[in-house]
Amino acid sequence: MRDTIGGRPYEAKKEGSKFVLSFYPQAKNAKNPDAVLFRLVLTKEELKKLAKIAG
Repeated sequence: MRDTIGGRPYEAKKEGSKFVLSFYPQAKNAKNPDAVLFRLVLTKEELKKLAKIAG
């Protein structure tokens, strides 16, 4: 299921011990709205680093 962060659609899922965040085009009329623009593959420790930044 897609949600948004900062107005950008993303999907998050867990693959094994890693977390995968896939980001999609921001434009509502994007030519290919399902194209992944960039993807982050993070470990649990890396997610903790992000939470620390946000916290």
